[in-house]
Amino acid sequence: MMKIIQYSFLALAIFMTACSPYVEDKIELGSIPNPSFTISEGATPNEFILTNTTDGVFITQWEVEELGSRDGEEIVVDIPFKGVYAVTMTTFNDGGFATSEGEIVVSEDDPNVCFGNVELLTNCGTRSWKLAPEAGALHVGPNVTDTWWGNSESDVASRDCHFNDEYIFSVSGEYEYKANGDFWADSDGNGDIFPPELGLTVGCHPEEAWPEAFKSWGSGIHKFSTSGDQLTVTGTGAWMGLYKVGTAAEVGTPQESVTLNILELTSDRMVLFADYSGVVWRFTFVPS
Repeated sequence: MMKIIQYSFLALAIFMTACSPYVEDKIELGSIPNPSFTISEGATPNEFILTNTTDGVFITQWEVEELGSRDGEEIVVDIPFKGVYAVTMTTFNDGGFATSEGEIVVSEDDPNVCFGNVELLTNCGTRSWKLAPEAGALHVGPNVTDTWWGNSESDVASRDCHFNDEYIFSVSGEYEYKANGDFWADSDGNGDIFPPELGLTVGCHPEEAWPEAFKSWGSGIHKFSTSGDQLTVTGTGAWMGLYKVGTAAEVGTPQESVTLNILELTSDRMVLFADYSGVVWRFTFVPS
């Protein structure tokens, strides 16, 4: 059964007009959408097609558990592992927006799950990665090649609490971040601790020093998925490379998921990046 939640733009319109001494024209608002969608099987038992069947909408957004966000009237998702996955579709029209919720039921694991990016990440078992112990493993710049700042070779030793972190992928879809007892508290562009609420000095700290609100950035077990040239780690506080690097911006709080772009992925090297339209974080990893 699908659950529907509706929101109107009328309250906002009333507030805006109430702030004016008069209203020249009557505000005409359409009706709130009545959202609906279908879920159908694709070419394989692990592929599903999600189709918006709502009339008169101009934006459709999807949130699929463990796969993150997608846009479009129809999307195709591949879910390799057996389970029940929540789906939320949000549709917008000139009267407001509404959400509809449903579930994808995956009846069996994909027998061919260990191929492509999953094979390279996991070696069809469990594989641990670390930041490459080399200059430039951490990079920030206007693009993936030009550098504003990158770690030096000496930073590998001075940031040993960062370079000893493990990012562990299992063919079951499990992702584990392992801090190995300590973590690096990073700075903003001015050299101040980021986020300020950490209340720590920039540098290495024992893992128990994470303030309560940020503990989910510490060691933990999450999930991962990969689609095309993107890698998503899912679970409160999941991240790769640097805790503050989110999907679309640097973040000051733990996120529910982070998606990074894959620049390079081979059996012995992985390069991921986040592009914020003029600010790019790039991370280079090697198997540990």
